[in-house]
Amino acid sequence: MKFLFAICISLAMATWTCGAFAATATGSFNFDFTSDTACSATVTADCIDHFEVWDVTSNPKKLATVAVPAPAASPVNFNFKVGPPYGSRKWSAVAVAKDGTTSDMTAPQAQSMVNVRPGTPASFVVNLQ
Repeated sequence: MKFLFAICISLAMATWTCGAFAATATGSFNFDFTSDTACSATVTADCIDHFEVWDVTSNPKKLATVAVPAPAASPVNFNFKVGPPYGSRKWSAVAVAKDGTTSDMTAPQAQSMVNVRPGTPASFVVNLQ
């Protein structure tokens, strides 16, 4: 019983510790909604449904989904929690159309280097085109 209690306490501490060391990522990107309109109740095709932020340092990994602001305007601001891996990371923002197609995550204007450290804010700013 003591062993089970010790395991439960260890798991609870690990969960709390990991959360305590997570970094808050804040950022923004500009997007031209005049050429690619945002989806709405009246616009349901050929439109931008949402945005995604990806870690593209090595194997791409989605970090967050960002809703289109209402009304659709730049800058598009976001924040989310991010944990390991820490250090210098390359992030990319992409626009996702209603049909699931995305903008090019390898485009230089969509990428930025971010220094992610435990418990400290990370900032990300790009201009999507």
